[in-house]
Amino acid sequence: MSCPPPLWEQLFAAAPLAAYTNHPSGRFRTDFGPVYYRGRLTGAARILLVGQDPSTDELLGHRILVGDAGQRVQGLLRKIGITRAYVMVNTYLFGIRGQHNTQMARIALEPAILDYRNAILDRLADTNPIQAVIAAGAAARHALAHWPRSRDFTVIDILHPSARDEAALTASWSAALPAMLAAVTPDDDGVIDATPYGAQFRPEDSAPLPRFDLPFGVPAWHGAGGTRSQRSGDKKITWTAP
Repeated sequence: MSCPPPLWEQLFAAAPLAAYTNHPSGRFRTDFGPVYYRGRLTGAARILLVGQDPSTDELLGHRILVGDAGQRVQGLLRKIGITRAYVMVNTYLFGIRGQHNTQMARIALEPAILDYRNAILDRLADTNPIQAVIAAGAAARHALAHWPRSRDFTVIDILHPSARDEAALTASWSAALPAMLAAVTPDDDGVIDATPYGAQFRPEDSAPLPRFDLPFGVPAWHGAGGTRSQRSGDKKITWTAP
C-alpha cells in the first residue's frame, strides 16, 4: 500500500489549498479535501499521465483515477506493458462543478494554481525517467500547454476516460497506441497488446488498480469492478460495497 515519501509529503503540504477553498467562482468542490496523485513517487515512473479532477471514488481512495475511468486507464497501461512504472496527477487538486470550460481554463492559469501544478510536474520530471506524457482530456492538454518543460517530452493526447462518446473515446485511444508503444519501454512483467479497441469498451478493457496504488486499509474491492460511489450534493457520498 502506497504513501508519499517525506519530500513529497512536504511538497503536498505546501499546496495552495486556500486558493481552491476560497475561490470566488465557487467552481470547486472542497468539502472532502484534495487528492494529489496515484502511482510511483519513488523515481521509477516512465509514464506521466495528467488528468482533470477527482470524483467520489478518488476522494474515498485518496488517489486520482480510481473509479471506472481510472480502471480504464489501468487497462490502457496494461496494453502497453506498464504494470507499475507510472505516475498520475490532475490539473486540479479538487473536483470541479460542471465541465472544464473557458472559465475553468482561466482559473487553471491563476498563479497559485498554475505555479503549484508546474512545481509538481517539474519535480516529477526531475526525479523520474519519463519517456512519455499522456494528456487525458482538454483540461490536461491545457495544463501541459502551460507547463514550459512539456516541450522536453513526447506528449500524447487522448480523450479523457470518462468522455461520454464511447466510440470517439476508443478511437482516440486506439490512435494513440502506436505512439505509446514506440515511446515507452514496458515493465519486465508487462505483456504488450497492440490490438485496437472496439467501438465500445468491454469489461476486459479495464483493469483493477494494483493494491500498492492505494493507501493501507482501503477495501480490496475499491478500485475494481467499476465506480463504487456517488455524490449526493457537496456533503454526502454514498459508498457501496459489492
